[in-house]
Amino acid sequence: MGSALRGTGVVKPTMIVQMATVVINAILAPMLIAGWLTGKPLGVAGAGLATTIAMVIGVVLMWLSFVRLEKAVGFDPRLWRPDLAVWGRILRIGLPPGGEFALLFVYMGLIYWVIRPFGAEAQAGYGLGSRVMQAIFLPAMAVAFATAPLAGQNVGARKFARVRETFRSAAIVGSGIMLLLTLVCQWRPEWFLRGFTTEGPVIAVGTQFLSVISWNFVAVGLIFTCSGMFQALGNTLPSLLSSASRILLFAAPAVWMAARPGFTLRRLWFLSVATVTIQAGLSLWLLRREFRHRLG
Repeated sequence: MGSALRGTGVVKPTMIVQMATVVINAILAPMLIAGWLTGKPLGVAGAGLATTIAMVIGVVLMWLSFVRLEKAVGFDPRLWRPDLAVWGRILRIGLPPGGEFALLFVYMGLIYWVIRPFGAEAQAGYGLGSRVMQAIFLPAMAVAFATAPLAGQNVGARKFARVRETFRSAAIVGSGIMLLLTLVCQWRPEWFLRGFTTEGPVIAVGTQFLSVISWNFVAVGLIFTCSGMFQALGNTLPSLLSSASRILLFAAPAVWMAARPGFTLRRLWFLSVATVTIQAGLSLWLLRREFRHRLG
């Protein structure tokens, strides 16, 4: 539903629902992981349950927005008849981003597995920090979501100069926003956490996580922008390849570091920063190659 709206240039409902799910997830994750209020700590299962509850609420909110409020796009049963040619085009463009979500699952699962010896507080701190980080990413995601339909319309119109200009503008705006958020996280990262918990160890882990991981915010903004451009160009495989490179570069060193004496969470966060930076560079290189191939 969100993609159908973005295809027509309507991005506000999708971003509102995305923000709501991230906030709900950020509130529920530490509660369910550590057992606050419930008295039953669930560990990693609590993080999964928090995400599931948030996504169910998100689907309901999007459905209400789509059916009751949206007039640009709607459901027409006459068009529900299978069209295999359209299905094929959707799958060619849609399967790689789906693979990216699968890789994200692997990445987060690996982190929870690596940090498990540090206890439930560390897992709760990382869970809260990562959800807050997703909320921080929303402005850059909004720029990326807007990039895909704008650039895609110009690709279809063969206005290739506008396609390049869309990317440049989106990259500058997104990087500027992320740079500002980086500075805030370097200054007072605990501001983003104290509204959700008063537990000192959890805040300490989350604060350390945000203070280190914020160094890759600009790189993440560029990755989001490149991903939107790959969608506009109708070839999302390069975006999947860059995501896969991040997992490959992160997994083996993370497991090796976790088995070494003196391993700390801070080292793990710096490893993540390094791999995201490499991913951003690879995404930019792949996009430049795609521009030469498709735009001349």
